[in-house]
Amino acid sequence: MESKTWRLQWPLLSLISGALTTLAFAPFDFSWLVFFTLAVPFYLWQRLSAKQAAISAWLFGLGLQCSGVSWIYYSLHVHGSAPVVFAALLIFLLCCYLSIYTALAAYVVNRFLPNNTVLRLMLFYPASWVIFEWLQGYVMTGFAWMQLGYTQIDFPLSGFSPVFGNHAVGGFIAVCAGALALLFKQNRQLNYKLAATALLPVIILWGVGIILKPISWTDKYGEPIKVSIIQGNIAQENKWKPQMKQPTMKLYRELSLAQQDADLIVWPETAVPDYWYRVVPYVQQLRAEMKQRETDLLLGIFVKNDSGRFLNSVLSVNGDVYNKRHLVPLGEFIPLRFLIEFFNKFVKIPMSDIASGSDDQPLLTAAGIPLGLSICFEEAFARDVIRDLPEAKLLVNVSNDAWFEDSIEPAQHHAIARMRALEAGRYMVRSTNTGITSFIGPHGEVIKKLPQFEVGVLKSEVQPLSGATPFVRWGDWLIVGLSSLLLLGFVFVKSNKKSSLDG
Repeated sequence: MESKTWRLQWPLLSLISGALTTLAFAPFDFSWLVFFTLAVPFYLWQRLSAKQAAISAWLFGLGLQCSGVSWIYYSLHVHGSAPVVFAALLIFLLCCYLSIYTALAAYVVNRFLPNNTVLRLMLFYPASWVIFEWLQGYVMTGFAWMQLGYTQIDFPLSGFSPVFGNHAVGGFIAVCAGALALLFKQNRQLNYKLAATALLPVIILWGVGIILKPISWTDKYGEPIKVSIIQGNIAQENKWKPQMKQPTMKLYRELSLAQQDADLIVWPETAVPDYWYRVVPYVQQLRAEMKQRETDLLLGIFVKNDSGRFLNSVLSVNGDVYNKRHLVPLGEFIPLRFLIEFFNKFVKIPMSDIASGSDDQPLLTAAGIPLGLSICFEEAFARDVIRDLPEAKLLVNVSNDAWFEDSIEPAQHHAIARMRALEAGRYMVRSTNTGITSFIGPHGEVIKKLPQFEVGVLKSEVQPLSGATPFVRWGDWLIVGLSSLLLLGFVFVKSNKKSSLDG
């Protein structure tokens, strides 16, 4: 029978472990911490019933999500004018929903898979984690943010990213956490066979990761190009004020005209605070000026489609357009249409119900290079980035994290961008309004970056790359498929054993 102390301990430990896991992510970067904070719920789950394990996992997820994405408050309350209580409630409900996937990861293992401690800790929980973390990024368009793999971008396990992707890194983190839980379970008397069972897979994973990390999966394509990124640093509260329109457009134009030797200039998301059809003369002037310099320029702007709806777009001054395909729930579209009127009563976010671009848009070419473009939230989804590969030779992301002020969001977002560059084996040009603006290399390394909340120009030579990493060819399907087969295989084994016993 459970003691009263234990009934209080496991829920509290689950919640605290989840909250502490955020410290493993940027900007804190205590990357090693995730192995211990995940080992705690793993240790608890194998002692709990399926229902209790689901509750424990849900609490872990709640702690992680509430501490990790609390910055949404800025966009809802500070810039969206939502009442404090409404904003807090909306964020809490989102975190509750996201935590369901963590709960399912534990429940499925404890309910349907063999009750073998070693297998659960070292195989079943990690495989289930991969599957449900992946589902979290798909269902209802997905919200793929606090994913464990992002914590390891500078560590050996990230060597698996170009091969299997970020979800695999998360799964391998879970294997290491399972090993720690298994060692902790031995109490005072060390079982050398069990210790070897726990440590050998960890040693192999880290060893292979070390070997994979320096490998270059892609090849040079043509000559390097000179790129200038403009960071306008326009505060979100000023961005859409009518009196700020001309000063903003003047700032970006003057900073761009100063880039005499650039092959490509990139402005941030919605850098032009107006609609394309209302600033045609301005764009035409830029086109003429850039043509004289033999420079291509990409700028963020809202574009109206044939049905009269607006799209969040990147416009090349030569006339080509990329329209954002993956929109932000509650920020750019309302998931359940019947909630629009209710939502708009409380939140006043500009352009919060726009149209999405088509999936089959042709690649935009600039400076003679086919580009893999993404706008803000899109780079949180590997599938949205690799769909343009291997044809795209350079990744370009434009974002506006001014919505989230000086919170932890920009650093988290930047770490996600680094993972996408690593998975793709491509350089990434990342242009943001207030930071973090940077050049990222094909190993996920930061080549150069600008300080946040400063007006500035970041310049670098960037090498276009061709070819495809294994992950570009396979996507998430390989690791998710293998994880699913593993679990289904053992479910089948368990059901067969039960049938034999019943017979």
